[in-house]
Amino acid sequence: MMTTLLVMLLYSWLFALATAIRNPIISGWNPDPSVLRVGDSYYVATSSFEYFPSTPIYKSTDLGNWELISHAFADPQSQHLFGVPTGAGSWAPTLSYIDGTFYIACMTRWTYDPVAKVWPRIYFASSVDLVEWSDLTWAEPWGIDPSLFHDPQSKKTYLNLMAPNNNEDRIWGIYQCEISLITGKCIDSYHSLWNGTLTHNINSRPEGPKMFYRLGFYYLMIAEGGTDDLHRTTIARSGSPTGPWEPNPNNPLLFNGAYGYDNLTVQSTGHSTLVETPGGDWYAAFLARRKIKGSSPLGRETFLTPVKWSQEGWPILNNEEPIMLSKSFGPSDVHQHLVPATFHDEFTSSVLHPSWYQLRTPYTSNFALDGHGLTFKPNVYGLSDRDTPAALLRKQKSLNMTFSATLSAIQGLYGPKMTVGISAYLSEFQHQDIGVTGCVNATGLCLYTTLLKNCTALSKQIPLNQTSISGLTLHIRATPLDYQLGYSLHPHLTPTYLATISSSWQAFAPANYLVFEGNSFALFASGGGEPWPYNGHDVGFTEVVETYFEENIPDYDIW
Repeated sequence: MMTTLLVMLLYSWLFALATAIRNPIISGWNPDPSVLRVGDSYYVATSSFEYFPSTPIYKSTDLGNWELISHAFADPQSQHLFGVPTGAGSWAPTLSYIDGTFYIACMTRWTYDPVAKVWPRIYFASSVDLVEWSDLTWAEPWGIDPSLFHDPQSKKTYLNLMAPNNNEDRIWGIYQCEISLITGKCIDSYHSLWNGTLTHNINSRPEGPKMFYRLGFYYLMIAEGGTDDLHRTTIARSGSPTGPWEPNPNNPLLFNGAYGYDNLTVQSTGHSTLVETPGGDWYAAFLARRKIKGSSPLGRETFLTPVKWSQEGWPILNNEEPIMLSKSFGPSDVHQHLVPATFHDEFTSSVLHPSWYQLRTPYTSNFALDGHGLTFKPNVYGLSDRDTPAALLRKQKSLNMTFSATLSAIQGLYGPKMTVGISAYLSEFQHQDIGVTGCVNATGLCLYTTLLKNCTALSKQIPLNQTSISGLTLHIRATPLDYQLGYSLHPHLTPTYLATISSSWQAFAPANYLVFEGNSFALFASGGGEPWPYNGHDVGFTEVVETYFEENIPDYDIW
């Protein structure tokens, strides 16, 4: 028995040494990663859409463990996300480092009206520390997925982006111009760069251009095939940053949706950026989804894979093999935290933890921190409204976790439209709520749940038979296949669960809408379409705890 135990312990120790880095490296929805190394530190910026503050930036020293350090656009004056729908907002940032200064290029889509097709011009900002950022500089071209490339040979700076060929048929491709970092204007010809490897027509989606220089060649890496299972990474090279371009004969570089691999859990592998370590090793950061019975409740996350170079000078990603969750890579001394540490927030600081977000740009004061908890200042809006409700959200980081929030003491009369609670939130059309409200057909307080399935709501109330309550804790138990909504009358009591919904409902939008985010957990309070009573009692939360468990997600989407 002792021998068997020692063998098991030795095997576990050897496995731990071999695990090194496992995917995803940044869990929870963090799409369109742009990776950059400066010195011994690595940085990743990702899309944030309608969430504010905008455009998170993560830092790592080992490529396996990442810390959220800032947001590029944390000033409401820099991000006017008023009334934008789910899926719009800030898209696809790219980090650059030019002459000792960080730059980030980005764009904001304010709507996706099928007639107007409103797309903004590109903007960028600069920073010396990734914390304080300059005002926006608006670039002349319009489109999406911008990147700034500073040519180490000529010292010229180029703007590369996905843009339409004209304003009539709008066939998308990769475009470029040399740009002034002072004015944002093109200072040389604006021209088509490369249209990728797929048939170039109105359905083509060459996007996410990332340019770099290596050993005499300029490389242009793009994403193609849309953002679902056909998403892939391709590359071309040239002797000049303006082309002409020679496609890699072994494209695509990365494509888990290739024939024979369409049943893999990891899909949508694309939008890659390469980075070189100080020791000369190369890696690619890219977005991917983890499919659970065909859907992805966490949305698109940030993945990493090793890169080798062929004798002909082409990058080879992941040894030309599919991306598998069970596969580890990288140096064995990277002690990656596969199960995150428990998150515990008692709101004792005068500022929020940086991982909390609001929906869209706040233009009123929606909450307060007094060192003893979080107090909401509810307004007329709720989570189903395309505005900024009194709500704070955190991205769901694991497919196997519990989100628990303890309410401040509730007292006084509540109307049936007044609510305070928590939610598994995907969009204004899909959020699953549990909270406290005034009872509809009785006096006093009621617990309630609402399951919202693309505008179809299923609600129920449970009377608490009292007009005040303290110590009430609300829980959302998230597993790969479902979400359970529950409560306990004390934070440490076993929850009673009142409602369950399949996780697949937190993964797609209704017809004619888009959703590019994954699930978040929300704290909220709302007047339900009416102003919160001027003499209403304060509502809020004293504590939030997130507990994580091993995920054990299989390599193949078989459940």
